[in-house]
Amino acid sequence: MTDLLKELQGIDDFNHISFEIKEDEFYWKIERKPETFSCSNCKSKNVTATFIQTRNIRCLSMGKLKANIKVKHHRIQCHNCGSFLMEKLDFIPKQNCHYTKGIAQLVILLRNEMSILATAKYLGLGWGTTKQIEKEYLTEKYKTIDFNGVETIGIDEVFIGAKRGFITIVRDLIKGTVLFIGDGKSGETLDPFLEKLEEQKVNIKNVAVDLANSFSAWITKNLPTATIIYDKFHVIKLMNDKLNSVRRETMNELCDEDKKALKGKRFSLLKNIESLSDEKKEDLNNIRKTYFTLGEMSMMKECLRNIYSIAEYADQARIAFIRWTELAIETGIPELKTMAKTIKKRLNGLIAYWKDGITSAGMEGFNNKIGALNRQAYGYRDLEYFKLKIYDLPKLKIEKI
Repeated sequence: MTDLLKELQGIDDFNHISFEIKEDEFYWKIERKPETFSCSNCKSKNVTATFIQTRNIRCLSMGKLKANIKVKHHRIQCHNCGSFLMEKLDFIPKQNCHYTKGIAQLVILLRNEMSILATAKYLGLGWGTTKQIEKEYLTEKYKTIDFNGVETIGIDEVFIGAKRGFITIVRDLIKGTVLFIGDGKSGETLDPFLEKLEEQKVNIKNVAVDLANSFSAWITKNLPTATIIYDKFHVIKLMNDKLNSVRRETMNELCDEDKKALKGKRFSLLKNIESLSDEKKEDLNNIRKTYFTLGEMSMMKECLRNIYSIAEYADQARIAFIRWTELAIETGIPELKTMAKTIKKRLNGLIAYWKDGITSAGMEGFNNKIGALNRQAYGYRDLEYFKLKIYDLPKLKIEKI
């Protein structure tokens, strides 16, 4: 049985004393081999061991039975260095915990496939204990993040709820690694990230971001040699936001009877035209004919999308964007004029999309995974733990719910 103790539980230097089964649990009584007592301070064998208490420690299950180790715990008086310390149990992660290293390792394995609650129930642990095991593991795992070889990054903000607001995520767009998570969405949120870059002497060459001014201004100031890239996704998203704003304003101006013509037609306006069914295309045509401003906005959105489909080179894209801004201003529609101003201001970053072939579309997909992670847990009360889970997210499989 002493050999089984080592083989099954990874516990060495202890003798089997006895075992018993109570209901659905297995209790394995063990005691340290006398010759293995030593001082945890100086490692001397010249010690006296005094029995203090019997500790109950959860260990790996024995078949269908949840199992526990009942171990005699001693206080060790060292006659060499004079220390008087509690005996160190090498088979537990920390001296004050009530589970073995084997259980902790199994928690990490199971958490890739099971919820905290299911893992805790299966292993006979508390929910809080199970979460804490994983949190300590992830804290150690991501204590230091290696930026070596990082040249191309994506920066984006993610909304995680009314109470938490926004967090900012920085990822290596080549490897997919999460490099930094900051609270908020201002440029100053990235200052600790800059310190890490300087510490590890990393030279960032490309940064993919959205069209908001906060990140662009921070990059221009702190990473002056980096190329800022605005990709298709963020441009069309901003245009769709403006189109949807006009749709809402138009509906607010209509009487209840006329509102019915626009009710439920949001996606007819916002979806890519080639993705619409024949019925939705007919709806879109009717909206364009009936509501001038919405029609102009919808046509200009498709024209903007077509730049990405037609332009093969950066010079072609530049000409197309400039022409689009001219047409947008001519319409006199405030939202289009604002969009034109944004495109003029960000033109070099928009053209860089063609020059470098870099996109932050992967950031948006990753943001969706963060949303799914948050929904699966019905929100995270522990923000630090949530951030650790995000660092680990590129390695996890997130189920659709």
